[in-house]
Amino acid sequence: MNSKKGWLVSLLLVFALIMSACSDGEKQGKTDTGGNNKQPAQSEGKNDQEQKNGQEPSAEIDPYRLTEPVEFTTFKHVGADAKLPTGDTVEDNQYSRYLKEKSNISVKILWYASGNDFEQKSKLSIGSGDIPDVMIVDEQTFRTLARANQLEDLTEVFAKYQAPLTKELYESTNNKAIEKATIDGKLMAIPNISVQADSVSMLFVRQDWLDKLQLEGPKTVADVEKIAKAFVDNKMGGDNTIGLTAEGLDVQQKVSRHNLKGLYAAFHAYPRNWIKDASGNIVYGSIQPETKQALGKIREMYESGLIDKEFALRKDIDQTVISGKAGMFFGPWWSGGVVRDTYANDPDAVFKPYMITDDNGAINNLQVPVSQKFIVVKKGFKHPEAAVVYANNYIRAERKADPDGAKLDTTISTEFWPIGNATFDYADAVERKSDILADAMAGKIDAATLAPEMKILYDFAKADEAAPRADLAGWGKFWGYTEPAEMLKQPMNSLFNEFTTTTKTMDRKWANLEKIEDEMFFAIVMGNKPLDEFDKFVADWKAQGGDEITKEINDEMK
Repeated sequence: MNSKKGWLVSLLLVFALIMSACSDGEKQGKTDTGGNNKQPAQSEGKNDQEQKNGQEPSAEIDPYRLTEPVEFTTFKHVGADAKLPTGDTVEDNQYSRYLKEKSNISVKILWYASGNDFEQKSKLSIGSGDIPDVMIVDEQTFRTLARANQLEDLTEVFAKYQAPLTKELYESTNNKAIEKATIDGKLMAIPNISVQADSVSMLFVRQDWLDKLQLEGPKTVADVEKIAKAFVDNKMGGDNTIGLTAEGLDVQQKVSRHNLKGLYAAFHAYPRNWIKDASGNIVYGSIQPETKQALGKIREMYESGLIDKEFALRKDIDQTVISGKAGMFFGPWWSGGVVRDTYANDPDAVFKPYMITDDNGAINNLQVPVSQKFIVVKKGFKHPEAAVVYANNYIRAERKADPDGAKLDTTISTEFWPIGNATFDYADAVERKSDILADAMAGKIDAATLAPEMKILYDFAKADEAAPRADLAGWGKFWGYTEPAEMLKQPMNSLFNEFTTTTKTMDRKWANLEKIEDEMFFAIVMGNKPLDEFDKFVADWKAQGGDEITKEINDEMK
């Protein structure tokens, strides 16, 4: 088999298992009904602030506009339900027109599709080597194309055309995003930037119940257990009081409500994730002794009736909180919607967020991947700088740092940007907004100078200050940037999932390994098997492909 056919076959095999690179999965946490959607920090709306924090480009280079018109090709995913105004098309709409006016860049969309149609067509196109000039892909696709020598080295053009605001965003990741897109010392893609606040699992507790029982707020897992028992024993939510809610037994990088990530982290346990051990080797979190210890505690709490007995079957766990039955739930900073709805049902209810520590008093956190989407350029394309200028304009518009970009109709999905959308934000965007709101409320910032997004939050917060909870809809929009966001500012021991793609053996054996893991974890927690069966699971996992996969991962990462 010649080399060209070899890499084409490899691509087709890999693409058989990867999802659409341009789907809308890369969001900033679940969209909360409380309205706590991530928005740009106040500094994003000011070009002078942008220039102060970024290195000025040379006088000959405008990072937002090419001197001569450039056209590049792409193909893209468009959701089946995505709508455009009458007269607009996927090829010609407010985003494509804005881009052309600002950057002198035109994009020729070779084709677009939705869902499975996009998956199948993109597999065939990329697998046959028929890739467009510029496109946005997931990490698996990015690394596969890079290994096949199909991508343009962007190191020089990125350094030359990177806008100050773009640079500032990447610096907020401590340049980890750039490292993610760098292979053998070369920048092979323009990576997106995820908001790290979405990784933090905090514990929301019925503070009014704590006060009635004269209990202190929780700090450790032992405290959580003690409080759950007090809530249940005293029937604080009625005869069927739930001490702590739960949903699943894995650990999510991007946390959702009721996931037990915050409890696992107190044991340094990270099931379903690849982490580094003390020797620097990458190991699978689900088979570590710390995970066994955490499962043992979850089992004890479940057996004692402190964790929801029906958690594995419930379809709407939020309702246990909203109805007043549940006293505690783990969740992200944007959980204000379920708290708001609880307050609507019970005006005397009060929730307060806490962070749970390990036995040494440290908060541990598995962060979301700093980058999950990558803008790549086909090797040999004559104007790779166009991809950088495109990214600069997309970022400036999305961060509301361009007055003209601020005029874009936000009701039109950003997936209609020519090569699709992805998150490009400050890694600490939530903390930045929280600081701005606090300073404005304290009079340290003139509210009249706030960016529109921040002014809206400020107005809701001032109205609530005058009449607490009179407007619960407004309260739900700003609350996440107050007490919950303050929790994010505490020192944390942070680590990342070290491997987020696949290997050859994973493609063949991972589904079975996940199955035996799920079955064993639930059997242990629900008391159908003893805790020591965990050791048998570890042995089976290793023998059925786990050791082989672990070796492949460590070899690839080295």
